[in-house]
Amino acid sequence: HGGQAGLLAKIWDSLRPTMLWSTMLEELVLNDCALDKSDMSVVAQILSLDSLTKLAMEQQAIGLEGVMELSRNMKDHCQLLHLFLGECSLEAGTGDGLAKIICCLPRLEQLFLSANALVSADLKSVLEAVGKNCAAEMDTGAATILVPKVHARYNAIDDTCETAVVKFFSSLPATRKCFLCLEGNMVSAKCLEKIFHGMTTWSKEHTVRIAKRWIWESVLLDSAEMCVKRFCKHAAENDHADQSRLAHDDAMFLRLGGEFAKRKGQFKSIDLSWNDISMGSQAGLGCFSEVLSSGSALQVLNLKHNKITLLGFVQLLQAASGSQLQALEVCENSIFAESGYETQLIHDLSGCIPKCPKTLRYLGLARNDMPDEVGRTLVTLFHSNSHIVTLDMSGNKLTDGTATALADCIRSGSNLRQVSLARNKISNAGAQYLYDRCAEKLDTVWMAMNTECNLDELKPPLYNADFHGFDRDMLFAMK
Repeated sequence: HGGQAGLLAKIWDSLRPTMLWSTMLEELVLNDCALDKSDMSVVAQILSLDSLTKLAMEQQAIGLEGVMELSRNMKDHCQLLHLFLGECSLEAGTGDGLAKIICCLPRLEQLFLSANALVSADLKSVLEAVGKNCAAEMDTGAATILVPKVHARYNAIDDTCETAVVKFFSSLPATRKCFLCLEGNMVSAKCLEKIFHGMTTWSKEHTVRIAKRWIWESVLLDSAEMCVKRFCKHAAENDHADQSRLAHDDAMFLRLGGEFAKRKGQFKSIDLSWNDISMGSQAGLGCFSEVLSSGSALQVLNLKHNKITLLGFVQLLQAASGSQLQALEVCENSIFAESGYETQLIHDLSGCIPKCPKTLRYLGLARNDMPDEVGRTLVTLFHSNSHIVTLDMSGNKLTDGTATALADCIRSGSNLRQVSLARNKISNAGAQYLYDRCAEKLDTVWMAMNTECNLDELKPPLYNADFHGFDRDMLFAMK
């Protein structure tokens, strides 16, 4: 780190006679070491070491000439698995040199090219080279299957990458795992849709993540994982933002929702967090009703940080009643933000909770301005739905009333094992009651940031810790 020009060659010359060292080196990190094109012939020699599996050379001024110099000096059949070239001043036209380097690395699994200035033509060259490596590996019948991952965040790649991306993924077998990340580029939602329709076959192993630079719209497409994330607040502050799109979040959601519905037997997870979806329209309800209906493979639905109201949440639960959903995340919405929400909607919500699918193991209701009277009503219903294992109610307006009702519910036979009550207003008395009634029945109760409670005196299973949100790995522990 922070090395001087020419230092790498001196180090290499001093170490080269030590043959034992040359057979033991597995990882070499040269980030921010003032490397330039003059060092690339030495780097090529280092890459020839059979033991080396990872080389990181980020934050350098390698540039186009450095890449070409490295490609000229590379030997065939190097054993490297991971190559990091982020922030290396790689500009347009570097693709051919990168392709030659990739072809000399038949076992390459991860290529990091983020924060450069590569264009779509460069990406095309890179993907073609990765595809050739995959094809060559299949021809040899190798026992170890290559899992190519190409990270090209924050470059200058635009919509003209469409054909290359579709061709790359379509050329791979359905069983071949692969990943391409283009977040922070200038790929539009329209191009995304063309890529989606252009794929001749989808595999649960195929992943494409695309983002539009100015609207911060990132989309992860996969027949097992579909993610659409939009960060419109950033776009509103950017002179390059396409303002006409900011008012059409529900429309975009419905358009993508139609694709979800058509392929409902394929999607296991849909992540629509950080949008402006309200779910208040009949069209939105109809879309999700179809996605969640019989025959759907959907297990995880993430609607974090949207604009879902109480009406939208009730409709969503009604649509999900016959589904196979295992995790539902609706934290950071507007479910209880309206001070004048109708009592009838609370009644309708009370009727939905017991009808949640029997497969549901996780429900996230954090940071929804939930008042204590609503919290008390909801938690008493969980004895009627004994399937939910983890409940997140952190960051609301809950007090001892909810804590007491929750303790009584768990005591009466609820299957809840993990509950987050962090960032509420529960006092020592509420925490003690929860402990006295449920200490043997609960695994974890998160209690951090309850300012009216002496958190230092908490006893397991109550902990002065915060719940950090849903993790898909949690499902395996819940089953």
